[in-house]
Amino acid sequence: MGNRYYIVYNPVTYNLMESIGNCKTPLDLLSDITNKNTAKLNRGNYLEYLEFDKRKEKLGMVETFAIESYAIIYVANQVAKFAPKARVILSDGIRTGLKDIILKNGKPAGVFISSMSSNFPTAVCTSIALNHGRIPVVLGGIHVSSSPQDVDLFIKQQVPNPKLVCHVRGGADTDVMGRVIKDLNKGTLKPSYTGYKMVEDRVWGHENIEFMPPMKMNRLRRLPLVGNILADKIRVNPTAPYLGCPYSCSFCSISSLPRDLRQFTIRTPEDIINEIDHIQRQGINLKTRPFFFLADNIIIGGKHLEALLDLLLARKTKINYMVQVSIEVADNDRLLKKMRLSGASHLFIGFESLDLRDLKLIGKNVAKDIEASGKSVADYYSERIKKIQRHGMTIHGSFILGLPHDYFNSIHDNTGHDYGRFCVEHHIGVQATPLSDLPGSRDFIATQKNKTYLFGKNGTMDYLIALVVCDLTEGNRIPNASVKKSPLVLLHMAFETINHVGQTRHTFKNAFYMMAKSFLYPTANGRRSFMTRLNDALVGFTVPLLVSLYKDHAEMVLSSTPHARGSFERLYDMEKDPAIKKEFRAYVKGFFHR
Repeated sequence: MGNRYYIVYNPVTYNLMESIGNCKTPLDLLSDITNKNTAKLNRGNYLEYLEFDKRKEKLGMVETFAIESYAIIYVANQVAKFAPKARVILSDGIRTGLKDIILKNGKPAGVFISSMSSNFPTAVCTSIALNHGRIPVVLGGIHVSSSPQDVDLFIKQQVPNPKLVCHVRGGADTDVMGRVIKDLNKGTLKPSYTGYKMVEDRVWGHENIEFMPPMKMNRLRRLPLVGNILADKIRVNPTAPYLGCPYSCSFCSISSLPRDLRQFTIRTPEDIINEIDHIQRQGINLKTRPFFFLADNIIIGGKHLEALLDLLLARKTKINYMVQVSIEVADNDRLLKKMRLSGASHLFIGFESLDLRDLKLIGKNVAKDIEASGKSVADYYSERIKKIQRHGMTIHGSFILGLPHDYFNSIHDNTGHDYGRFCVEHHIGVQATPLSDLPGSRDFIATQKNKTYLFGKNGTMDYLIALVVCDLTEGNRIPNASVKKSPLVLLHMAFETINHVGQTRHTFKNAFYMMAKSFLYPTANGRRSFMTRLNDALVGFTVPLLVSLYKDHAEMVLSSTPHARGSFERLYDMEKDPAIKKEFRAYVKGFFHR
């Protein structure tokens, strides 16, 4: 294998909110993240500007749950396919740093960067530094796809060699990646490319990829007795049976993409099994058995889902998988049973609200069925949660805080506490997020038009910096009157939901509850083998512990450090209502400099 190589990079998100109002250009932001004077940035010293201030790292859920970025693994395999004689090195700036890779190997033939909105500011800073070293950069990911103008505005217009920067809108499909590699080799990189297939067959298993050292769920170590064992032993492997979404929800970035760029794309069941076999080629254990299926809603696969489940059962594939699904799955007993038998162990369900008025307002599909049932939302959900658990599968649900019919009477009496009690009562975990606008979504466009954004108009430096909060940790729009129009109140409600459910006593109670359910209702492999049945029960016990990491992640993001204010302190300082500031004074101080 020759010296030619490529880097595929997934940037970490940084806490850059202290830079709001202080940066006039992306070069100023690069100065803030590196603590270096960018007036001195040049071709000879660009590597020094690839060292970012680690004290400002704002680790996301990917790092907290130790789930590798499926996007960069997929892109790396695509690059490796078209450059079989070159090495492809993965980087996240933490386990493997760009500076160290380049110092060791020389300049790469290109750096591929996959970006969500929250880490796009990091991608901007990285691209500027690389460009001064005359290294080609290819940007992709949901933010680049939904807001392609940001690449031109914040990167190409700021660098000395704009022709070395391009972006891929849509999927990194075979046609696009083949053309990109060919153009890189010829030195004729185009400004942009468009991909139409989100995921394809026959991509996996290339041997010329150099992976990073595995992440560990180190925050599990806070749990007594089992925390250290699980942190060292367990991994969750992502895979995508199909990607793309046929819907156009107003709060989703995908809603901004033309339909042909977000078309529902399906892999064959055989190709998915081959990928699982490749991951398990050296044995089946807690590092290779758990999988996370990345489909937005597994049941929209219809007959394709059935074919996958049938093949998993026929091959007796030994996995325990987690997957996102809508609550409607509980109304299909046959499908529930087949999912469990094939290895389904945990379902992530979007509940969003316990108020029917809000469910109807956001266009939740299940709202009409709830209304027709005559039941309350809580009772309707409760019946279906218990039904799913009777099949041996654990659940965690998402709730949106800040919808028009939420309420806040006091720190101890608000919708967040209601959601927390609901989850504890039903032995489920929770992801609670403040109402926020993802860039490119129709809601984001409306907020920009109405000037109800919190941090900056689209296209400004404050907008760029504030992208770091587009990780579902806090809101970026002026909240509704139902929560006093206060970002501080809204964040408190979301955190208290997570905090209540994630307390150690509730976590272990859920774990033991679901361990029993999972043992009584095992997978097909568990029915054939008592040891596998015990493994099913172990997974049922473990998943609630993993889901409790939402609490750890929230505390880490919301708390201040000696080097950066956390979200609570920053929003407390922003608060204009003296009564709210008085009520929250002692509460917020608990999150200072932990």
